[in-house]
Amino acid sequence: MARRFVLVTHAGDESDDRASAWLARQGYTIERVCPADGEALPPIGEDVAGTIVYGGKFDVDQQDDFAFLKDELRWIDCALRRNMPVLGICLGAQLMAHVLGQKVRAHPAGCTEYGYYRIEATPEGKSIFGEDLTVLQSHWHGWYETPAGATLLARSELFPQQAFQYGAHGFAVQFHPEASLATMTRWVRRRGERNFLPGAFAPERQIADHALHDGRLGQWFEDFLARWAGLPQPTRAAAE
Repeated sequence: MARRFVLVTHAGDESDDRASAWLARQGYTIERVCPADGEALPPIGEDVAGTIVYGGKFDVDQQDDFAFLKDELRWIDCALRRNMPVLGICLGAQLMAHVLGQKVRAHPAGCTEYGYYRIEATPEGKSIFGEDLTVLQSHWHGWYETPAGATLLARSELFPQQAFQYGAHGFAVQFHPEASLATMTRWVRRRGERNFLPGAFAPERQIADHALHDGRLGQWFEDFLARWAGLPQPTRAAAE
């Protein structure tokens, strides 16, 4: 049984996430690769159990400026063709949509989502999300149609694409269930003026809303990861 997960990141200091901590607790070997820092993606061999492609500051349409995005698109395409567990988060979800034939762009009215927002499950997504879930968002791109052959699972008031499934094991989420409080706080500091773009919540509210919503979001994510990775039950960590 394959026990190695390849985690594709876009910043060298993004290592305190909830997903990698969960995988480590389940005994998986983790290989972090940051193509944005010049690291090469490995071949997808029989020992690779799955992959997570994380978010980052880059946009799908910047492939001419950042050639590593083309490498990541090929990586995702190969992983999906092998029908292995693939999870795209934020930029990772947008890259998945692009691989599946969609043009990804900014909100037509210039809206963003920075902070905690309610998403609504589609009928097909209710078995995964329940009726709704309040999630952490950090994006301004993410406007596209549901890819052909994929199933829309959730939407928000501002962005109609919040989660989709492709095949049995390919999932894309626009939001950030993986972010710890430290990760989120770091993002808020780095974001600067983007915290005040249309649709965004003020930094103070973003931090305060963590205490209201992160417990349920974290529990949901661990349950989701167990199903995604093919495990019967998650091993829970203490709440932050």
